[in-house]
Amino acid sequence: MTYSGKKGSAMNITVYLGASRGNDPRYEADASALGAWIAEHGHTLIYGGSRTGLMGALSAGALKKGGSVIGVEPQEFIDTALQQEGLTKLIVTPDMASRKAKMMELGDIFLAFPGGFGTLEEISQVMSEVKLGHLKGRFAFLDFNGYYQPLKAFLEAMSRQGFVDAKWVKAAAFLPSLAALSAFVAGRELPKPGETWRHFKQKRYRIIGLADDAATKETYVVYKTLYGEYRDFIRPLDMFLSEVDHEKYPDVRQRWRFEKETGGCCSWNPAISQQYLKP
Repeated sequence: MTYSGKKGSAMNITVYLGASRGNDPRYEADASALGAWIAEHGHTLIYGGSRTGLMGALSAGALKKGGSVIGVEPQEFIDTALQQEGLTKLIVTPDMASRKAKMMELGDIFLAFPGGFGTLEEISQVMSEVKLGHLKGRFAFLDFNGYYQPLKAFLEAMSRQGFVDAKWVKAAAFLPSLAALSAFVAGRELPKPGETWRHFKQKRYRIIGLADDAATKETYVVYKTLYGEYRDFIRPLDMFLSEVDHEKYPDVRQRWRFEKETGGCCSWNPAISQQYLKP
């Protein structure tokens, strides 16, 4: 499941989404932002290769940030010149079935962005293959603007009727934001207000909340000390969720820079640092 060009923690992220723009302009902007996020985090975008609709916005967003983009396009779409220009690599398949197989072969993580029948078909096949143990990757629904909430309700109904295991439905990830995607890709949980997290140097902090930079769109974690003089800190979410550099700190046993503690302590005033938080 690993593309030969992958290095370090970089992953191949396969995205399924619409070839049309939809009626809500937010989806096109979100698709472009997702492509930029994939590129800025050093991942490779795997997608259907088209230049139209949300697919075009996604790939353009990644390419503008200098990202690696691999398009997988069936010959029938090549014949009608639907492919995106400037791709890092374009793989042409004989038909739609082989296109889907190639996109699954290349991917490490599989994301369903808002789309139509094709998107549902592709992510449904991924879900089935993962459930059967034929595919080792992870999948998630990018639930931007609540698009996939009806599908989530349907999966829960399938579980109540005894057709899908409840634990499996509960494990399906519905991600409402790029911040949630950052945590999912890292295999972490998003920090929540009131939680206590421990730094690898064994100092403890209380989470105040998350804040978005309006200019850069980057998400930050706002937290305060639980030792000595109480102070507020703000750090990028990606840094907060990252692993300890064990080459620099060989004696540290903790894997992550910050880890959540299960027990609570100390009081927490949600009024602190409200100026950092999203309205």
